[in-house]
Amino acid sequence: LMHADAELNKKTMDAELDAEPSCLADLNDDLLRKIASRLAESDLASAVALKRCSSHFKDLATPLVANAVSRINTKWRDAADKIGEEGAARIRGGLERNGVLTTLNLLGNNIRAEGAAAIAEALRGNGVLTNLDIEINDIGPGGAEAIAEALQGNEVLKSLNLWDNSIGDEGAKALASALRVNGVLTTLNLARNNIGDDGAAAIAEALRGNEVLTSLSLDGNIVGND
Repeated sequence: LMHADAELNKKTMDAELDAEPSCLADLNDDLLRKIASRLAESDLASAVALKRCSSHFKDLATPLVANAVSRINTKWRDAADKIGEEGAARIRGGLERNGVLTTLNLLGNNIRAEGAAAIAEALRGNGVLTNLDIEINDIGPGGAEAIAEALQGNEVLKSLNLWDNSIGDEGAKALASALRVNGVLTTLNLARNNIGDDGAAAIAEALRGNEVLTSLSLDGNIVGND
């Protein structure tokens, strides 16, 4: 009997959550806009979640959500103007909260290893970014290792461009370890990275068990014929 009562209470609560509360439905448009505005300013994800509410409330919230997205994109553009290691760290904060941006291009911004580590940390908690381009940023082996570690737990990134970053054999070996367990990355550009035979061999070995990577570039490296 107690179990039946608990199940009934749960169903009643679920029904109440699915329906728009009467107190919310009774509010005028100005108050509804204020509520949506606060949600958009405090947390973009919360504002997007308003789609579960009534169509009227969603219509009121939509322009506020759009403004929130615009503000976030502006912050990223401002960070890119002074990118470097500090700018990459600032972008990291945006990526961790990002629920919209799917492509990020940081070509030629000198983020170095520290900046790559910041971007890598953001990738751990980001669930929407599918394309990342950080070519010509001198991230070195350390930056590649940070990115590789993040890839082992990331389940959405499909394309990664590390062209001309001097990652060497050590960076290539780290990325090879990631390729053994990553199940979503389909495109990887490692051209012009001072990768030698050892690094190339590590990647080749990793690919034996990888069934998703369809495009790999190792052009311009120092790999022998063997």
